[in-house]
Amino acid sequence: MPRLKARIRRKLRRKREPRLIEVYEKRLIEALKVFRIPLFMLHTALTVGTIGYMLLSGGDFINSFYMTVITIGTIGYGEVVAGSDTLVGRVFTSFLALMGIGVFTTSVTVIVRIFFKEDIINLYRAIKMLREIENLEGHYIICGYDKTSAWLAGTLRKRGIAFVVVESNPEALKYLQEHNIKYFIIEEPYKRSVLVSAGIKRASGMIVNLGEDTKNIAVIVTARLLRPSRDDFYIYSFASTDGTAEKLEELGANKAFVPSKLLATRIAAYIFHTGSAFISDLFDRIAFGEETDIDILELRVEPGSPLIGRKLKDIDLRRALKVTIIAIRKPDGYLDVTVSGETTIEEEDTLIIFGQPKNLRRAQRILLEETHRLTEGKL
Repeated sequence: MPRLKARIRRKLRRKREPRLIEVYEKRLIEALKVFRIPLFMLHTALTVGTIGYMLLSGGDFINSFYMTVITIGTIGYGEVVAGSDTLVGRVFTSFLALMGIGVFTTSVTVIVRIFFKEDIINLYRAIKMLREIENLEGHYIICGYDKTSAWLAGTLRKRGIAFVVVESNPEALKYLQEHNIKYFIIEEPYKRSVLVSAGIKRASGMIVNLGEDTKNIAVIVTARLLRPSRDDFYIYSFASTDGTAEKLEELGANKAFVPSKLLATRIAAYIFHTGSAFISDLFDRIAFGEETDIDILELRVEPGSPLIGRKLKDIDLRRALKVTIIAIRKPDGYLDVTVSGETTIEEEDTLIIFGQPKNLRRAQRILLEETHRLTEGKL
């Protein structure tokens, strides 16, 4: 596996891949270049016609241009230019009308061929979407779109969490549009340029669900090369077996799940807690992100935090921020569920906080800002 990482790293360093938006813009420009032929023909016809009628009328530019337009467009409002009703004028008008028919048929043929060969509208929309993705921050990237990813996308949407779907199968485009997925990229997710375009440098994490362990590995390795820190960028992946899950975690995934095992564990939780169905179901929904009114947050007490050395009754988060500390996980992994008002918070403790999502986010923001302020003050 280290060899695989080294090989991918060398490949990435060998040459700079163009940004995906640059590739799309180049394809759009190339597609639009074909319009040069009909535009040139139209310009030539307008120029020849206008100059010809000006010679016939003695320099009447406006009427000469107007006569050229209605002749080429086969509108035929009549002879509005002096001299056009003469023999020479009518011969000239006839040839100009034939030129107009050629311009029209050629233009239609070119335009139809372009739109069948390259979907310019979808290409333009993709470029516009990539520009919007560049403004995202703290979002998640979902690699692979199936029924599981669709459920996940719905849950993230309910929580107000932005996400970008990366799917390699072009046929998935209609499903993404039907499911109202706002941001998506139809490209191979293991490519560096694709992950960069999906905003991996600004994202909070990634979910890898490509259906094949080898594809999952390729994406995880590439993603971890771009975002090495597991604490700053979380990668969650699906795996076919426990052994594969371990390998994925060794390569860079924070956690790899075996879907069948996960489903069996969830069903077993109900079997083991039949006497407390409501509580079991509540915590189950919270754990799986299905409960939108209540949530649980883990907040690590960093060095310099104003919480260090204080008792729970003194900070009274329930009154101040409308959240409750229900347990404390110690640095050695011990989970203290017997917390009380006399419990003292220590450095590197992890607070398990219970409350409404909006209050949890507010508490997290306030406590982190206060920690940073005190830390900077000491420096």
